Amino acid sequence: MNFLKCMNNFPWNRFATVYETNSIGLKGIFIKMFNNTAEMSDYQYVIDRLECQDTLYRITPWGLKFYICLLMEDKSNQNILLQNINVLFEAANYNMQVDIATNYNPTKGNLMKYEIIKSKLFDRDFDGTMDADYIKTFKSIDRNFMQRSTIDLIQQNISLFEDLAKSTNSNIAQSASLLINSIHNPKKYDFGKS
Repeated sequence: MNFLKCMNNFPWNRFATVYETNSIGLKGIFIKMFNNTAEMSDYQYVIDRLECQDTLYRITPWGLKFYICLLMEDKSNQNILLQNINVLFEAANYNMQVDIATNYNPTKGNLMKYEIIKSKLFDRDFDGTMDADYIKTFKSIDRNFMQRSTIDLIQQNISLFEDLAKSTNSNIAQSASLLINSIHNPKKYDFGKS
């Protein structure tokens, strides 16, 4: 993936965050991360807009995809990216268990939409472009698929995290190991069942 081309093509104005009606502010920070000029406050700004109190948003899977691309490019502060991916995993895991506890069953239509969504979300050569039909499909799918796509993207890239767990940088190795542990031993929630 050409990261900078993807950043320029991505329809930031079509995806809201918890604080804004668009995610245009994220574009500049992801570019700063790519250029290794991002500060700690920049990393916090991004994670605060991708996840808030275990809630995931329609921008979340894309932010995760961009985190993973930055890790693959060996750009930015990999230690923080891995920690933030762990935050997204924990939120997605919690919400997936809520879906199970509430007996959420996706419709066949939503499952078909998810296959369409994956065509770009899981494409390693994604160039950031989305046509109106794709955006409409993405915005019309049940919110529950934000956690499903987050988990699926993380699972798809577990070999990357395993490689980073072998890093000579002890902070990166530790953060990658913690993420892998979270993936293999997801926290269980009770939700009042006896």
